[in-house]
Amino acid sequence: MNEEEFEELRQRLQVETTQKQTMQLQYNDLKRTIEEVEKTKDGTDLFQLSGQILIKKDKGDILKDLKDKSEIIDFRLKSSTKSIEELTNKLQSMQDSSKKSQ
Repeated sequence: MNEEEFEELRQRLQVETTQKQTMQLQYNDLKRTIEEVEKTKDGTDLFQLSGQILIKKDKGDILKDLKDKSEIIDFRLKSSTKSIEELTNKLQSMQDSSKKSQ
């Protein structure tokens, strides 16, 4: 087993895991925001942050934007989970090979 390769994979796994946790927090926040927007009565003034300003927007437009972002993050989370599994399996395989050769 190449020690450098093993360390590189371990670091990639750590980075991927951290990124997944960050995305999961964003996803959870978006879901809570969607729930809150859905609870608002139609006709209520709603504003959405765009850069450094708030823009008055229609409830439907805000929900569409939030749901689109949520779908993108959900896709990225699934991709990240798959990547983490692959890295974990590869690391485990390298460890197993190392143990057998000792």
